[in-house]
Amino acid sequence: MVRRRILSSAEVEHCLYRMALEILERHYGEMLPVLIPASERGTSLTRHLHWILEKEGAFPQRMSEVSPGSASILLVDDVICTGATLLKRLLELWKTMSPPQVEVLVLVDRGHRRFPIAADYVGVRLATTLQEYVEVVHLPRGWEVWLR
Repeated sequence: MVRRRILSSAEVEHCLYRMALEILERHYGEMLPVLIPASERGTSLTRHLHWILEKEGAFPQRMSEVSPGSASILLVDDVICTGATLLKRLLELWKTMSPPQVEVLVLVDRGHRRFPIAADYVGVRLATTLQEYVEVVHLPRGWEVWLR
């Protein structure tokens, strides 16, 4: 099996920083959305985005600080392919929060949607086949994206 690195840890960091600035631009003058991981793989990315935003002087809302229906949410995940993971998480959140707005941030967008889910913030779009696998590897200092 041939593996090919798509993004180095420095490139991933650049993508995350760029997407954090896009969030700030889109929500200029208003409350930032609550950052919520869409899956377990999105948890560390969510924490890192929180850190970047705080470093820039912006403070996203936390789940514990908001009441149901009052806060917009931003679902964070590493890779989107069919959209099934994001749809499942959104339906779970909808039962308890019913947010006024939902946005999606992904590090890698592979396409191949089966569900009408689109990412608002994308690190990199990859044209892949269904047989290929995109792996986001969590390193001690950052992440790398590999295609195999």
